[in-house]
Amino acid sequence: MNIYVGGDVSKGYADFCLMGAEGEILLEIQLDDTRQGHSRMSELIRECNREVGDEEELEIALEATGGLEQNWLHLFRRLDETDEANLEVYRFNPLVIRRFTEQKLHSNKTDEISAQALADYLRLGLAEEKVAYTDEGPDDGLKTLARKTQRMVNQSVDLQNELQALLQRAHPELVQYVRDHLSQWTLRLIKQYPTPSEVVEAGPEALSEIPYVTEEKARSIVEAAQTSVASQTDQDTALTLSLTAEDLLRLEKRIDRLKERLWNRVRDRRAPRLLASIEGIGKWSAAVLYCEIGDITQFSSAKKLIAYAGLDPQREESGDIAREKTISKQGSSHIRSVLYGCVTAAIRNGSNPPVRNLYDRLKKRGKHQKVAEVACMRKLLAIVYGCWNNNERFDPTHEKRLKARQAEKKSTGEASSEQAEGQSFDMSAPVSRKEAKKRRKATSPEKSVSSSARGQGTFLEEHHNGESASEQA
Repeated sequence: MNIYVGGDVSKGYADFCLMGAEGEILLEIQLDDTRQGHSRMSELIRECNREVGDEEELEIALEATGGLEQNWLHLFRRLDETDEANLEVYRFNPLVIRRFTEQKLHSNKTDEISAQALADYLRLGLAEEKVAYTDEGPDDGLKTLARKTQRMVNQSVDLQNELQALLQRAHPELVQYVRDHLSQWTLRLIKQYPTPSEVVEAGPEALSEIPYVTEEKARSIVEAAQTSVASQTDQDTALTLSLTAEDLLRLEKRIDRLKERLWNRVRDRRAPRLLASIEGIGKWSAAVLYCEIGDITQFSSAKKLIAYAGLDPQREESGDIAREKTISKQGSSHIRSVLYGCVTAAIRNGSNPPVRNLYDRLKKRGKHQKVAEVACMRKLLAIVYGCWNNNERFDPTHEKRLKARQAEKKSTGEASSEQAEGQSFDMSAPVSRKEAKKRRKATSPEKSVSSSARGQGTFLEEHHNGESASEQA
């Protein structure tokens, strides 16, 4: 007897639906996220396991609910590991189940209906094997620490923006020193002497006692403060500046310590070292990507990883009408956040040729900077997939050599059109001019070979690199 269990998890409890192979509901029950509730669930799973034969299935599906499902997943994993039950456990994106429910024309949504939908989704065999919940990759504690550190980084950015905006009014002569980067010495100076009058009163000798402030620089700062054009130099503003600088100093120190700890926790694993070999991705970014992506084998292609990150471009086609929309943003915002920083670094330094070349090409075609950056984020994530999935360190010449091989095959006549082989078109059909052009191009032997999804980030650029998507990460 096949048994399928769907669980809709809420804060402190979960609704479960046990369904048979014919869609009959065997049991509906609500259990608390407590020892008693878990014990009752364990009893039910053991009973179901006795009913399921060797050739039959006992599958469980939960929705991803921001971590609320973790305790139940831990329970099912423990039951499976201790051989108390032979389980196949899945964790689904709520969007998948919502769309499945909409297909069945359900207009209502309750916890009981959601649990039934999860069980029915399993019963119909719609769950992909790659979606099965596994214990591969980093543990949940590492991901929690990485996200906490990311939030602290975002908080630091907000404080820096606040400080720079306030300096414009309270001490504009210091703006030149914080325009590109807020260094430790500027924060210490602002903390101790937030206004021009306090800088003048302290004098060059006191300023030069701050690390990395030379006597020449101290004299220059004092001279500028003597003729300051600051308009907001009251005591309240001075206190605000001083406290903001102090908060930043403390926060930056804590962030550095947490980043180092996170890297030390993952540096002995192969995947983070491979990611850190990619130009533009530092140790911290490699650790975050490793924690957020988890088990790379759950993605059968770079496209699926890109969709998981919410970077897949949305495109609508109907007949001859094609319209580009924004990226989906349905995936992990944490991956997008860290990728944006990596891409800006790779573009600025020019150290990652595939990413930099794509950016230059799109800018040359007149694309907006943000559009080009989003396309580069997709490109970089495809490189991440290629390196990780193929267990290879980053090779900046890989794409160039791959294109050279494809050009060589094309010149020798070895390449063929996959679409032409798979489908023949009737050019006498009464199609539009645009469709006829597409068909002639598809059946032409001169059509270039489609890019391979394998290797270090060879990402189907002919399927729109995101040049038309006008969204930001």
